[in-house]
Amino acid sequence: MDEISIDVISDNKNNTKRVNSISQKNGKLEDLEEADFETAISATGFGKFNIILILVILPTVFAQVFESTSMSFVLPIAQCDLNLRLQDKGILNAITFAGMISSGFAWGYICDVAGRKKVMIIGYFLDGFFALMASSSQNFVMLLIAKFFGGFIINGPFSAATSYVSEFHCSKYRTRVHLVRGTIVSLGNIAVPLISWAVLPQNLNFKLFDYFEFQSWNVFLLILSLSPITSGIAFLFMPESPKFLMSTGRNAEALRVFQKIYRINKGKSADTYPIKVLANEMVLDRNDKNSVEQKGKKAIIEGLYKIKPLFCPPLLFKLLLVCMNSFIILMSTNTLKLWLPQLFQAINDYEFDHNGASSSMCEMLDSGLKLTNSTSSTCAVNLDNSSVYIRSIIVGFTSILCFSLTGTIINALGKKKLIIAMTLIAGTSASCLYLSPNSETVLALSTIFLALAGVCANVLVTITLEIFPTNLRAMALSLHFMFARTGSIVGNVVFPYLLQTGCAPPFFYIGFLTFGCTLLTMVYPNTENKPLK
Repeated sequence: MDEISIDVISDNKNNTKRVNSISQKNGKLEDLEEADFETAISATGFGKFNIILILVILPTVFAQVFESTSMSFVLPIAQCDLNLRLQDKGILNAITFAGMISSGFAWGYICDVAGRKKVMIIGYFLDGFFALMASSSQNFVMLLIAKFFGGFIINGPFSAATSYVSEFHCSKYRTRVHLVRGTIVSLGNIAVPLISWAVLPQNLNFKLFDYFEFQSWNVFLLILSLSPITSGIAFLFMPESPKFLMSTGRNAEALRVFQKIYRINKGKSADTYPIKVLANEMVLDRNDKNSVEQKGKKAIIEGLYKIKPLFCPPLLFKLLLVCMNSFIILMSTNTLKLWLPQLFQAINDYEFDHNGASSSMCEMLDSGLKLTNSTSSTCAVNLDNSSVYIRSIIVGFTSILCFSLTGTIINALGKKKLIIAMTLIAGTSASCLYLSPNSETVLALSTIFLALAGVCANVLVTITLEIFPTNLRAMALSLHFMFARTGSIVGNVVFPYLLQTGCAPPFFYIGFLTFGCTLLTMVYPNTENKPLK
């Protein structure tokens, strides 16, 4: 006889709902044990579906990397077409982060209400639209608007995708998958200079609809826009997160998703999936007759009450510490990272004008950047610049190697000691850029700085997660990222002004900021070998 399930809804002591199931099988009544999310997802195993999911998130990660770093390669090439000053370049480097900050909190709420899939589909298509707008930009203002809204939009689908990939893996594989995701980020940082190398040196010039004039940098941005559009299309064919479905009381839909994953991974019929009943994990009471608006207001009030301890002693000091540290480390790291292609272009231009001969950092910058602020009516861009992209690729590969080596020593050395040691070396490397006698030394010092500072920025995120209790961790991390992005904005806006004052100030500025991270990290509480609260 086929199995018949009867669901009985009852309230438990915590005034939440629970589903008790009874099945009739072979004429006998028997209880079916409810499975929570972790049990249900573990039963699906790891297989083809998970591989497909990793392939699907690849363009989503690339989209975020492209959105935040593409301008650093565009600006040296587009400076004549858009009549850019150094200050304009700083603003264009920073504007994406301004968009991210302005939408950070709103997207978190929308993801929890609308679901991961809807946010990713709509979000990536919107980001693709603004990426297309950026690629067709004919002036500075149009490009600035497109990049701001690109940053404003990308926050939502990228955050949703991060949660989405976690919610399709059990605890056994969850950490490993995020390490894979981190590797994809590093690959994205290599993909940008590779695509730049293939497109930007080309002497392209054509018109579309007798209005839109396309140069090589427009085509470059057009190619990058394919990443978010591809992501939006891919998620049309992916299921909703089963964790989100369970949290909203849609257990029947969640069970069908689990069965589909099981069928793809195991190659067996969905009917053989061992879980028959899912525990009720719905956050909201389905019998609550309040309107959605009232629920939203109630949630906001309750949320503010819950995060109040974060802004009171003793957590307030920790919050100020992590926010200040994230602000400083990203102000230094993202400033040099986003300006490095421009610096490499200046070095390339000097070597081109001097038959391949190199010189001190200061002399090369003075020669290579003078065209940017020239009052002359003529402007020219040197497209014989393969060295710019080769050097950028070297920086990207070194960062991947540094991340890999860090994973083997972090537990032995400890997170605090690791950050202190690495920021001391990174700060020294950045400061010594001023003294670089040739382009090879510039490459070596900038590579060391970005590799070590990049690792420190990621380890600081882990420490932030560890020093705050579970119920305040998400808000603390949101503030951590908000201050980090603010630091990126400030650093990129200030850097061109420092460049105009002389050769030494911009590099000592980056170096001393990194030393500041060293000092702040010394004050951090010790979190080694302590369980999460």
